[in-house]
Amino acid sequence: MKWYPYGHDFGNAEMGGATVLQGTNLARSIPTAFAKADINAMHNLGVKVDQSNTHVIRFHGEAMAYAVGELALQQAVDVYNGRGDIQRYASKYSLRGLLTVAASLIPDPEFGLYVVTGLPAETYIKNMALRNTIKTALDGTHVFTMDNNKSLRRVTIEVATVVMEGAGALIVYGDKTVNKTTESAVIDIGGRTTDLYVARGQVPVSDYCKGKPLGVETATQMLMDTFESKFDRSLSLLEAREIMYAYASNGNLNSANGSPGYPEIAVYGKTVNLLELERLTREAVMQVGSEIVSFIASAWRQSDRDAVAASFKPVLHVGGGVYYFYNILKQRIPHLSLPDDPNHANVLGYCNLAGRLLIRKVQANSVKV
Repeated sequence: MKWYPYGHDFGNAEMGGATVLQGTNLARSIPTAFAKADINAMHNLGVKVDQSNTHVIRFHGEAMAYAVGELALQQAVDVYNGRGDIQRYASKYSLRGLLTVAASLIPDPEFGLYVVTGLPAETYIKNMALRNTIKTALDGTHVFTMDNNKSLRRVTIEVATVVMEGAGALIVYGDKTVNKTTESAVIDIGGRTTDLYVARGQVPVSDYCKGKPLGVETATQMLMDTFESKFDRSLSLLEAREIMYAYASNGNLNSANGSPGYPEIAVYGKTVNLLELERLTREAVMQVGSEIVSFIASAWRQSDRDAVAASFKPVLHVGGGVYYFYNILKQRIPHLSLPDDPNHANVLGYCNLAGRLLIRKVQANSVKV
């Protein structure tokens, strides 16, 4: 059985994974959404569940299958995403997400994963026991199907370590010439949280590592609340996500240039003006963005002259929030930098660390033999 290094991020809005296949780094993200799936009913309704962008996972011996990601959002009114539940990181949903993404990246019917995953800064600091709980929840050999019981997949997971979110991004995109006085920083804005991570040399500085429940989903919920108040009609989570994605694609009002355009939203038989959708979305993003800037300024204020993160190099902005809040943060932190792949920065770093630890383990076992 072949073992692969693997980075796992069970985010509130997106769950991502990264591995190395034939010498190439591969990473993928899908929405954090799970719903019980009746495969036969979906087939009868003409829903295609056997395409590469649709995911259904069923553990061997269990009757219930789960739609994951976009398919769950499309087929269910209420989906599981675990927001607000700290134990979500050690749940079976986290395991389902890990296996779904890993199996979509690695074609082998049987393989092993040496896993590094992360926790938000404050959760990592205040809940040490959760790290062991995560290992207990994910470790083991798991047999499941992804293609409606047509072929079994067997994956063995061993969690190598759990780190603080932000550490992964610095592994890949941090300054390689750091010394014991160099302070490197990461602003990780995800679906539900903004997490701040600072390391001096390679050691986290606890006073600077903080988190706050502000993120893309905060703006999404604000948009949904404002829309319902204005139009007396609630947006579905799928509709709200499509609107937010359109805004993140530079606010294009149509998809003629290849970027996702704003979806057509009907209210009592009339289509909502697309410019109005853009305005409501911009207001929500700007409001949440200003709150995030205020949080960062308070946590990283370094002088009475309003210097924010002035001594940090680099200051990386990662996570899905990059596409919404980067320009807002850049106004306050002029030396803020954007990695090549901000959405997968952490999982790529986790995977890099998992690879190093896997090599050490193989070498140690070779010596013992």
